[in-house]
Amino acid sequence: MKRLLPILSLLILSLAACIKENGPKNETGGPDPIPPKILSRDTLTTGGLWGINIGQNSADIYTNLQAMRVDRSLGGMGIVNNVYSSLEGLENTLPLYTSVFLDEAKGTSTGVQIGFADDKVKTIFNNNGVQFSQWPQGNSADARVTVGDPVTAVYQKLVKIKAQGTYANKFERISIFFKDMAKAYDPQMSASPQWYFVSAISEKRHQQLTLNFTAGKLVSIYSVVYE
Repeated sequence: MKRLLPILSLLILSLAACIKENGPKNETGGPDPIPPKILSRDTLTTGGLWGINIGQNSADIYTNLQAMRVDRSLGGMGIVNNVYSSLEGLENTLPLYTSVFLDEAKGTSTGVQIGFADDKVKTIFNNNGVQFSQWPQGNSADARVTVGDPVTAVYQKLVKIKAQGTYANKFERISIFFKDMAKAYDPQMSASPQWYFVSAISEKRHQQLTLNFTAGKLVSIYSVVYE
């Protein structure tokens, strides 16, 4: 799948440095990025790091991370397996994240990736990397998502798009992977087995933490420092 939205990816060097403002990039659109140089790796199963402690619950950890968000240059967080098969109940959830991916149960090239920034729709792409100013093309204004729309308006528009039937299959798999850490905690995050995020140590050096959970409790922390 050819995509790189302006959000997190697992190999994010930093939220500002590694994420492309222009959205998905075709595999033939330029040279491969230089892989990061790993300086150190560590896995903790006891104790803690940054005041985050093994055994702590996900809600308390998120509160701690929010408190250090500015000092550690934390902008966003990947939430693994945050996937839904229904729009119902997501009205207050979508604004807490920086994107939503819509697709059929089996991934397709026409799946839709909607990116958010500053509480508005910033980008719309399909999985082939084609950019749109609105989706679906040709729908009435209340049944299409348009760049510049308030994030709070997206849910109702998606409900209307799905109800039309033509695009209903694009709502079989709704993926909400990238959390805006400036926004409130989402209780559904406690069901995720893993969170990951990057802190900028310096202009060139970064630290990625992967938090592993079992039943909403932190069981290990994997840390990588690289430049």
